[in-house]
Amino acid sequence: MRKFLVASFVFMAILIVSTACSSKSSPTSPMPTETEVVVLPTLTATPAPTLAPTPTVTQVLPLSYKNPHKYHVTYSFEIKNIAYSPSDIRVYLPVPGTYDAQQDLTIDSISPAPGLQSTDDVNGNSMAYWQLTGSPARGDTVTLEEKFTFTAYITNTKIDPTAILPYDTKSDLYKRYTQPEKYIESTDPAIVKAANEIAGTETNPYLMAKKFYLYILDNVEYKQLHQGLNGAKYLLTNRVGECGDYSALFIAFARAKGIPARPVVGYWAISGTDQTHVWAEFYLEGIGWVPVDATIGQQGKDQREYYFGNMDNQRVILSKEFNTTLNPPAPDGKKAPIMQVPMFWYWGSGSDNGIKFTTSWTVADAN
Repeated sequence: MRKFLVASFVFMAILIVSTACSSKSSPTSPMPTETEVVVLPTLTATPAPTLAPTPTVTQVLPLSYKNPHKYHVTYSFEIKNIAYSPSDIRVYLPVPGTYDAQQDLTIDSISPAPGLQSTDDVNGNSMAYWQLTGSPARGDTVTLEEKFTFTAYITNTKIDPTAILPYDTKSDLYKRYTQPEKYIESTDPAIVKAANEIAGTETNPYLMAKKFYLYILDNVEYKQLHQGLNGAKYLLTNRVGECGDYSALFIAFARAKGIPARPVVGYWAISGTDQTHVWAEFYLEGIGWVPVDATIGQQGKDQREYYFGNMDNQRVILSKEFNTTLNPPAPDGKKAPIMQVPMFWYWGSGSDNGIKFTTSWTVADAN
């Protein structure tokens, strides 16, 4: 029998990155009714030494987190060997982290135990890694699975543009999130030119960011291209792209004008493997990270207003970057354009049709 080596990166790259943005167009309730209010720790006035009652003064925060909703997620990757002889299979799976709008995270289980689980120090992104040698055998199936529970919050903002502090341009955060990178070509002449023209004479970072958001809503068209992440320059040039491209262009515009910005990569909190999504956020000094979703903001008048500065609680955040360095290093030092679905390579003998890879995403209400 003829035997040959199969390296899966080229074969799987289309599957991996083409799922950056799903066919799911919007959450079930884009602007949920606000009920329970959860705010960050507040400052209260110290009672004065007087017999007269002193009222409590509550700080009004520009960022608030409301309407907690608890979810339980099962995220699995099935490897089914129909007629193949695998010698080596390596799999990387994103593991969710804790963020402002994603709290009370519990990793209930990861099975089988990964060979390595790591978290980067910059973005807090985590991943699990497995290396399977000679497994699964023909006729067998191996399922790599993680289960986790978390609480998602609606993010609301009430920002006074005149109260925004100047950036600390020497900070690590500022330097990291204003630099160009693959897919976020913020120093490309065409992007710099467009950012300058859109911003005009505006210098306020909040107001500039809103101009970039509205420009994208009014000038590009959403379409599933099934080409993976194309990036900011592609969308600016072709005017057609997916959610990852929308986010990349917003971030590139922001970085071109010295506004820290980054992608947010995840899923809708809805069962089904077509629930992937990407959005963005930009940083304001003294305030924090402000969410933006130009893809959903393009769907109607209400969404247009809501999705600049506000975010629903029907999302799962898996990572906050493009171009993720895998740990341990991937073959040939390859990076994950979007750490969203499994990255994997395999070697062995047999036909590609002899082994099947399937991702499963199941979400249950845990309230």
